[in-house]
Order: sequence, then structure tokens, then C-alpha cells
Amino acid sequence: MSALGEAPAPFGAPEETALPGEAGGFFESGRPRIGGLLHPVAFSDLQEKVIKAAADTIIPPHPKWPTASEIGMVEFVGRYVTPSGYKNKHFPFATEDEFKSGLDKLGQSFVDADVAGRTEAISALEKAEDPLFEQLRALFYYGYYSRPRVTLAINDNLPAGRDFHGPPLPYGYLQTTEPWDEELLAQAEEHGSYLETDEVVRVDLSQLSWAK
Repeated sequence: MSALGEAPAPFGAPEETALPGEAGGFFESGRPRIGGLLHPVAFSDLQEKVIKAAADTIIPPHPKWPTASEIGMVEFVGRYVTPSGYKNKHFPFATEDEFKSGLDKLGQSFVDADVAGRTEAISALEKAEDPLFEQLRALFYYGYYSRPRVTLAINDNLPAGRDFHGPPLPYGYLQTTEPWDEELLAQAEEHGSYLETDEVVRVDLSQLSWAK
């Protein structure tokens, strides 16, 4: 039997996972694997070009900052897209077939377009509430700000970022977050109450005094 973390499963958490509340926290079971997929989803040459062009559209290049398309964004995206045949259960909930279909729809015309044309195409996705827009935006933001080169740029370019050490822990506060108290929640549902907005009234505080 391998130790925790030594033999990562191809999808999801390591094969040997900690019991809830021990070592890995209360929500260890079912967590996404650190670093995404062991084997990233592969994209066609055109799809890779679309990803890079979209990355530079959502995160415009700047001389003092690393260019999004030049810091391994394609591989990062491939590690966080759910492969065909697997249950889509992790953020940003991008499935391989639908994600690739969206990239293909943008296609060569998007790659060949100028900045204004690309911006218009991405804006159209946003206005149409196309899931592809939110997936691309989330993947690009997370991918970009997890890169060591970007961390160094934050240190160099932002006075408030000189002590920035990188993105938060992969799993947040799993080791310290306590599980929900199901019994207490059930009681709250039975006996809890709330006021509707129309029933809320202003409280007169004019007669209150902080003096004893």
C-alpha cells in the first residue's frame, strides 16, 4: 500500500486518502487532485491557438507582466477540463466535448482577428451567458495567478504585493473546517424564521445612549 499522495489516481484524489477529520480534513473524500489531471486533456493545434488567443484577450498583455499565452496556459486548461466519460463534478465544470466544441466554434476566424475582433467575440459569449465564457475566464484567472512568474511580477510591480507568496492553499481550510452539524441544521429548519423584505421596519435609535 502506498503512502498518502505517492500514487495519485488519474482523476480525483490520491488513491490512498485520509479518513474524514484525519490528516486531510473533513472533506477529503471526493476532492480534486492537486495539480489537476495526471494526464491533461489534449487539444488540436487550432484549439490550442484559440486558447492562447482567448487568454490574451481576457488577460491583455502588458510589458511589465507575463503574457498569459506564454506561461503554459494550454496545459493548465487541459488539467482542469473533465475528460469524456468522467462525471463532471469539479469547478469550473467544463466537460471535454462541450469545451472543445466551443473552441471550435470560435475557430480560425477568432485566431486571425485583431484585438477588437477577439474582444467582440468574447463579449458576445459573455452577453449570451455561454458557459464557455465563465469556464475560460475562471481557468485563465486561476492559471495565470498560480504561475510563479506572475507571483514575482506581483512582488515587483505592486507595492502592496511585495509580501505575496502565491495563491491560497489548494484545498483552502479542509484540515480545520468542522463538518456540518446535521442535527442542529434540522432544528434550524424546523424552528427558524425570517422577515420578508416588506415586513422589515426601521428601528428608532435616537433614544439610545452609550452612557451608563
